[in-house]
Amino acid sequence: MRDIVILHENEEWLKPLYEAFKDRGVTPKSWFLDEGVVPFHNQPDDAVYYNRMSASSHTRGHRFAPELTKLVLTWLESQNRTVVNGSQVLALEVCKLSQYAALQRSGLSVPRTFAAVGKAQLVEAAKQFNDWPLIVKPNRGGKGLGVQKFNQLDELVAHIESADYEEPLDGTWLVQQYIKAKSPVITRAEFVGQKFVYAVQVNTEQGFELCPADACEIAEKFKITTRFNEHSVIHQLETFLRSNDIDVAGIEFIENSQGELFVYDVNTNTNYNQDAEQRAHVAKTGMGALADYLIALAG
Repeated sequence: MRDIVILHENEEWLKPLYEAFKDRGVTPKSWFLDEGVVPFHNQPDDAVYYNRMSASSHTRGHRFAPELTKLVLTWLESQNRTVVNGSQVLALEVCKLSQYAALQRSGLSVPRTFAAVGKAQLVEAAKQFNDWPLIVKPNRGGKGLGVQKFNQLDELVAHIESADYEEPLDGTWLVQQYIKAKSPVITRAEFVGQKFVYAVQVNTEQGFELCPADACEIAEKFKITTRFNEHSVIHQLETFLRSNDIDVAGIEFIENSQGELFVYDVNTNTNYNQDAEQRAHVAKTGMGALADYLIALAG
């Protein structure tokens, strides 16, 4: 069996995955990517490389981790190594607008969106968008960080002029249609090996930060649901994953009062909430499914 190497920048998020591997008698290798050297003309080890790089790495002080990971993935792919969630997947992880384009190509509905670079252009984009309330979010974010709802233009202008305003990491804001949900939840569908594992409902009453990892310590916010198990959206999302060579992802969508579904986030650095899994008595946990998938590839 070949080695399994996990590319990442957050050891805390890997603990449940390590436990799943331990239960199966396998010890993966960790490749922490923050700063480093890419020996492009050398041969990388023949292993299974699983990319778990996150768009929110900068919030943990790892500003250039995705850029380094892109170089590493490019090297591995150039040598025909087995890569799970490769360089093109990383490109989607750090650009929500690219996600929306890919989702639309697969026939999925996404919220109406404008992109803007610069404070003045953010205001101009909101004026042109002219559909209030609206959502403003960073193009490169993660965990729901920086997502805000504004009811009118004056609120947005006041925020931009306040001390609370922070530029998004890539300089790009998305101005987006506010979808009034049928109930105060979003749904996150989890996929491993491009196949549906389960869906979890996330309560949004306390805001947009929706990190499902156990390390985020948000109790009772996540509840596994079977409502979408046979829904056509799951088959559409599996087709989307195959079309874009995405092996592992958590994909979030929202249902409006008319029952229409809008997909708004593809998280290729997915985490799972163990408390929700235990309460639902799932047949296989997310990390268990992931460990089995990687072990099968390495075998």
